Amino acid sequence: MKKYNHLYFWIVVICFFGGILLAQQFLKQQGSDLIPGAGGNFTLQADQGPVALSDFKGKVVALYFGYMSCPDICPTSLWNLSAAMNSLTREQAEQVQGLFISVDPERDSPYALNLFVKGFFDSFLGLTGLKSEIDKIARQYGVIYEKVPLPDSAMGYVIDHTSVIYLIDQQGVLQYYLPHNTDPESIKNDLLKLLEE
Repeated sequence: MKKYNHLYFWIVVICFFGGILLAQQFLKQQGSDLIPGAGGNFTLQADQGPVALSDFKGKVVALYFGYMSCPDICPTSLWNLSAAMNSLTREQAEQVQGLFISVDPERDSPYALNLFVKGFFDSFLGLTGLKSEIDKIARQYGVIYEKVPLPDSAMGYVIDHTSVIYLIDQQGVLQYYLPHNTDPESIKNDLLKLLEE
C-alpha cells in the first residue's frame, strides 16, 4: 500500500509542475491582462536625451532587454524583429517603435547603443540609465539578468538575461511575450494584430 501512496504522490507532483509550465506558456501568448501589473511606463536615456514609453502612445512598441556585447542571443532576436519590421509596409512600420534596453550600463553608452540598434532598423532606439533604474524596469517586465565573470577572456564578463520581445499596444499596455527564436513571420503577425486594434 505504501508503494502505491508513493506513486500517487509523484503523479500529483508531476501534474502540478506540468500545469505550471502549461500556464506559463498560455500567459506568454495571452498578454498582460492576465498578469496584473506587468509592464508599465519608464524613462531612460537615449542618445538624443530622455525617452519614456509614454512618448509612444498611439504606436505599438516592441521592447527588448539585452546588451551590445551579447555574442548571439541578442543579435538573433534583433535580427528577427528587424526582419518582421522589414516585411511590413512603410506605413505600418512607421506605427511601430523598437526599443532596446541595455542591461550592461557599465559598457553600453547612449551614443554606442544608438549606432548598434540602427544597424538593425533605422527607427530603433537604444536606451540605458543607472543600474538601479534598469533593475526597476526589469522587475516591471519580469526580466532577470546577471553578470557572469569570464576571468580568462578579454571581454571580462557576459550577462545571462531573459530573452523575450515584449509587444506593447498603442495605449502602453503589455500584450504579448515572444520568447527567444520567435520567427519573423510570427512577430509580424502579432504586430499586425495590435496595429489593427
